[in-house]
Amino acid sequence: MRAHAPGRYGVVGHAAPSAARHWRLMAIVVVAVPDLRERMRCIRVIAGQAPVSALGAATWEELDQALDGVQSAELIIYAPSLPGGPEDAVAQLLRRTARLVLAVNDGVEVPGAASATRVTWPIAEETLILMAHAAGAQSAPIGMNFVPVDFLQMICMSGESHVLVVSNASADVGLIEVRRGQVWTAFDGLGVGEEAFARLIRPEMRVRVTPAVGSTKERTIFKDLAELVLDSLRRIDEGSVEAPPPISSRRIEIALISPEQRAARIKQLNADARRLLMERSYSEAACVLIDLSTLDPASSLVRANLEQLRKLGYPR
Repeated sequence: MRAHAPGRYGVVGHAAPSAARHWRLMAIVVVAVPDLRERMRCIRVIAGQAPVSALGAATWEELDQALDGVQSAELIIYAPSLPGGPEDAVAQLLRRTARLVLAVNDGVEVPGAASATRVTWPIAEETLILMAHAAGAQSAPIGMNFVPVDFLQMICMSGESHVLVVSNASADVGLIEVRRGQVWTAFDGLGVGEEAFARLIRPEMRVRVTPAVGSTKERTIFKDLAELVLDSLRRIDEGSVEAPPPISSRRIEIALISPEQRAARIKQLNADARRLLMERSYSEAACVLIDLSTLDPASSLVRANLEQLRKLGYPR
């Protein structure tokens, strides 16, 4: 099994064969250009416009690894300035894709390029959108545009902070937070940390992304992305990772709020719980206390009240 260099183009299941097959239900687009900023721009535009699995490569070796195990990429965007490329690079790539686009400066000659499409570098956004739509037309229908590993790769490489809300075909199932380019934590209805991460990157999952503004979540994951993904895909392939259950929109909302919003929400929920208990609306009070226990897990009073209501059979 070939190891992948962490943090450069990322990993999308090559270490777990059957898991990789699930990802190949989507069209594969590979952006092979040495400049990180432009590579990330191309990936973001393409992934945002079509249901494709978009990968990046900074060297010929990484490009070869990205294509390893892929029968045919739907689209390869290739800059001939990519380090390590062989003399017959274009001929090799034409054997591995139906659409090869060469990103070159005006006036630059590329050997063997007669059968490839040529565009001026940097590629205009309108051109990227057209190429994304052409590649996406070949994909199998899916519920959302983004596979978790693809977006984790892009966010970690950019050094940004975001929260990924993970969903399956029917419901939200959890969150993965990336802080300053590092996978920080993950949680679902069964737990937190690496175990939750493995459940949330199952091949059928899709994500949407929100900024991680003011997050105060404790760090529960300390491995780099490459190690996390390889280990998780191996375990998924072995059948040792269960599917996470649906998680309520209320829990998702609570998890995404800022510290200031959290404090105000705790104050409001405490007031609501007291009022409902005084009104003997015990089932509603139990629901409020469940939300409050998520926001303020250290509160012994909340735990005691909730435990007492549960003993009485609430919420009903």
